[in-house]
Amino acid sequence: MLLAVSTSSALFLGVTNYPRVGVFLALFSGVPLALAQISHHRQQLGLGAMVLSGALVEILGHSPLWLVFYLAWAGMSGVLTGELVRRHYPISKIVAMVSLQIAGFTSFIISLAYFKTSGHILQILQKSFSDSFHLFLANYLKNSPTPISPSDMVLIKQMEPQLFQSFLAILPGFLLSGIILTAFTQVSLVDEFLMRKSSLTTRKGISRWYLPDQLVFVFIIALALLAIPHDLTRMLGVNFLLVIGTVYIAQGAGVITSYTKSRSFGLWFWIVTSAFIMLQPLILIMLSIVGILDVWLDFRKLRPQKESTGESD
Repeated sequence: MLLAVSTSSALFLGVTNYPRVGVFLALFSGVPLALAQISHHRQQLGLGAMVLSGALVEILGHSPLWLVFYLAWAGMSGVLTGELVRRHYPISKIVAMVSLQIAGFTSFIISLAYFKTSGHILQILQKSFSDSFHLFLANYLKNSPTPISPSDMVLIKQMEPQLFQSFLAILPGFLLSGIILTAFTQVSLVDEFLMRKSSLTTRKGISRWYLPDQLVFVFIIALALLAIPHDLTRMLGVNFLLVIGTVYIAQGAGVITSYTKSRSFGLWFWIVTSAFIMLQPLILIMLSIVGILDVWLDFRKLRPQKESTGESD
């Protein structure tokens, strides 16, 4: 239990000191709890580790808000992932159920805070987002990879309020993408760990998992919405594109995992790949493209010859 508690809380608290790397590491913070729940489910070890980890996060984070974030994004989702994997649920159902759990708990906390503060929480959140956006924009202008002329810099600063409103409009897509990516990261790592450590598991992991082919039409609809010359429609298109793109990141990761297994790549490959993703998150877009192309090219040759849709777990 101590190993699960220390590992989970350490991965999550990386956000407080190293925001860019910490957000990436926080995706994995529910995995130790899931493994603890699977190995000692009768004693509910995962649940106990979640409680202790939450207390440690609150103490070290110096704020009860970190406890809420931990429970929503790592604690409860990790325990649920472990229990669903133990019961042999398919990957898609686990990702859907864990995503709903994260979204539901987060919405409940926000709604409770809204009524307790008579709506004041929305002003606090907007100010927090505004300060974060201002800091991000200032850092980008200061450390831009390409030179920005003084006139363009003044223009960008003048447009900051409009840019912030655009950011708020696509924020739901970012949040849903983060939820789905968290759920998929947890279940995929737990599956891979079980397959490496136990020859008795019947799970096949993400290397042999794929989405229903019809889902690609949602991606096409999202692109079509972007082409309509209307602000609201385009914002809907961007949000849909963020979410469906994240879903296909999962399928792209399955393709890459299958390739690395066939070539017997070791742990160092994944360490280097993770480092590249932390340095340049746009690599995730490449994974999404690979996942979309897999619909037509079937890189792993998993789909039945007569049926082009389905899911394997």
